[in-house]
Amino acid sequence: MKSIRYYLLIIFLTLFYSCSIYSLKGTIPNHIKNMYISPIINKSVDQEVVDLLDDKLNELLINQNILEIVNYDTADSKLEIVVLEVSDFPYTLSKGEQFEKVNEWKIVIKANVVWSDFKKGEELFNSNVSEWGIYGDSIDISNDGLDNDGDGFIDSEDSNELGSPREAAKLIAINKIAEKISTKMISTW
Repeated sequence: MKSIRYYLLIIFLTLFYSCSIYSLKGTIPNHIKNMYISPIINKSVDQEVVDLLDDKLNELLINQNILEIVNYDTADSKLEIVVLEVSDFPYTLSKGEQFEKVNEWKIVIKANVVWSDFKKGEELFNSNVSEWGIYGDSIDISNDGLDNDGDGFIDSEDSNELGSPREAAKLIAINKIAEKISTKMISTW
């Protein structure tokens, strides 16, 4: 009887300690409690993309409560982002009598993201990210009949398909980049 209690106690303690380590912060190193987000550098021709990405990333990181965002002097880590390129490419074409017409455009945003550990003096990751959004030539993206972000929802079914087509597609790409950065931070080690 004593040996059964002993084994049950061992099993209980093993399960308790194994499960108590679980955290929504994923695999972020234990000594990193906060981060500084450097001003985003823009090497693209789109002047608006930096402000939109900065706002979205800050909102996402604060809402997810992954790490506290602090000033440079007190930070355990630093996130640096360089927007490398914002490009529009023809996505679908239709053939006319004398020329081809672009029906859909694909906006692609490319950035380099570096997350550094100040305490250990090393990079946690250095990654290039690229995301996209699709837009047509309609006046309003909410009635263009396209799945602008590849999520399987079209127009009124999709909450992020609002406004002018190119601007909405740019926001879709920015949201995807912010999500990708957040996911990369959580799954770092």
